[in-house]
Amino acid sequence: MPVILILMLISNFLNADAQKFFSTNNEISEYVVIEKFVNFNGTNLILTREISYTNQEKAFIAINPETLETFLIRDTNFIEIDGFYFEDKPFTKIKKSFYNNSNTIGEFNKTEKLIQKNALVLLTTDLCPTDEPLDTNFYKAIAETEKNTSNKIVFIIFFSGKWIEMHKNEFDWIKTNNFNFISGNHTYSHYIIKEKFPNSELRNEIIKTELIMLKNGLIPSCFFRFPGLKYNPENLAILYEMNLLPLSVNFWGGQKSYPQKSILLVHSNGSVPIEVKKFIKFLKEIKTKNIKFVPPEKWFKS
Repeated sequence: MPVILILMLISNFLNADAQKFFSTNNEISEYVVIEKFVNFNGTNLILTREISYTNQEKAFIAINPETLETFLIRDTNFIEIDGFYFEDKPFTKIKKSFYNNSNTIGEFNKTEKLIQKNALVLLTTDLCPTDEPLDTNFYKAIAETEKNTSNKIVFIIFFSGKWIEMHKNEFDWIKTNNFNFISGNHTYSHYIIKEKFPNSELRNEIIKTELIMLKNGLIPSCFFRFPGLKYNPENLAILYEMNLLPLSVNFWGGQKSYPQKSILLVHSNGSVPIEVKKFIKFLKEIKTKNIKFVPPEKWFKS
């Protein structure tokens, strides 16, 4: 069945690239995973999804390989170029690294030195399916910290498609409160992989969530997180093919020590309120401990 796609400008996008996001009320007739290397108005981009509409119009989801940001462009005003020009770009290097090493990005390493200050933190939150109400204290604490420090905190929300369907009002609350978030994919049903899991099923879980995001006015980013952080190495092949970067976790709220480059996870879906309480306490300490929240681009470059 076609999906009604209501595309709107969302105020939480982080730069002028958001202006390329255009509006249409037409239905999606086809949604295809692709990989095209193009130059768009002087910027080299990777096109990863082709969206066809019932009125014959087309759009593409594009990744900026320098900044890791994603946005939508029309099917005009770009020219295809050779993939050679992308080999030394941050996105390409990150993508090849996780695939060649057969693991997700930022996994906990027992041999890694832990510290108690001067850390760079990439903040993430998971919205796994649950009947519990959204823990808005997580988001309000971020907004209050931004106000007190005059610094934006960019964070990734890993949405499960089912959570969006179950929590429409809370989803709308997130969208309309001007948080500086990036939309990550946490699959549709949040099935935790315990044995061999077909890549075809994983692909369907990912695509279903992307379509739900688009239907509800969000552009899917290039970031993905496995439910429960569980995966089989062979599952990484489908993420490589789909140009998705799988993020893990090496820092949970409440830890007194953490890696110098941390990926912090706080569940804000209401199922683990203690994590949010510990996160709020952590926020009060960031100034004295010189903790810096950084967006993905800076986290990967550091």
